[in-house]
Amino acid sequence: MIESHFGLTRRAFFLHPEDAPYAATSFEHCLASTLEALEAGDSMVVLTGVPGVGKSLLARVLSQRLEAHIAYVTTAVNDRAGLLQAILYDLGLPHEGRPERELRLTLVDHLLAEFASGRRTVFLIDEAHTLRLELLEELRTLMNLEGALQIVLLGQPALVDTLARPELAGLRQRIVHCHTLEPMSAEESADYVLHHLRQAGANPNLIGTETLELRTSHCGGLPRRLNQAMTRALRLTAQAQTQENEVEIMLDVLSSLGLTVSDPASPVATEPAYRLFAPAHRA
Repeated sequence: MIESHFGLTRRAFFLHPEDAPYAATSFEHCLASTLEALEAGDSMVVLTGVPGVGKSLLARVLSQRLEAHIAYVTTAVNDRAGLLQAILYDLGLPHEGRPERELRLTLVDHLLAEFASGRRTVFLIDEAHTLRLELLEELRTLMNLEGALQIVLLGQPALVDTLARPELAGLRQRIVHCHTLEPMSAEESADYVLHHLRQAGANPNLIGTETLELRTSHCGGLPRRLNQAMTRALRLTAQAQTQENEVEIMLDVLSSLGLTVSDPASPVATEPAYRLFAPAHRA
């Protein structure tokens, strides 16, 4: 409905990781730093960020860029056996109906065999802030296979507090880099919206400057929230049978997301008005 109404060549905003992410400054910094650290052979990298800032997207891009055997764990696990099964599953190894000890031996044998063949294995553990202490300790034990394994932990800021626990002193010693994926600035947020509209072939008059500033100043620089706001705004605009995303519609959208203009917790834009469909600041 949205695409046909506005004459778009494709969907403009997605609520899940994209194949071609917007190159925001913090995103590119965290991506480049992590790739550099892993290429240098560093054993562990920690990446944190608030919900909706793009951690899962970063993990997906890392999995595409790394020249290594990747185990990307995204499912919640509650015990050691569950963690080992999730890793073995993503590595394409037998994982069902086996006791914990056998699962661990299967994984260790695989890691050592890959290392002996000159291939790296990298675990990307998303939502790592949900891992219990015993699971983080399991990861530390696996890292005793010097050089055979590298790990990237991605999670919410609470992960830093968990890693500071005295029980995890051994794991902390393995952490070489700890980065924070920051929300986009108001300027980048505006450019993010315009970039995605351009990519979808939108009419330059689709969104006005006031509406754009209203949206970007109350979405906190979070891609997920911007995607939600724009998707709802475009849907309401299409339902109203108009071609311009008006301020009144944007106010309704912000309210539906719990982000009203009077919300004192919402960021306030300090940048000047943005020039519509100006060249993107990022690729």
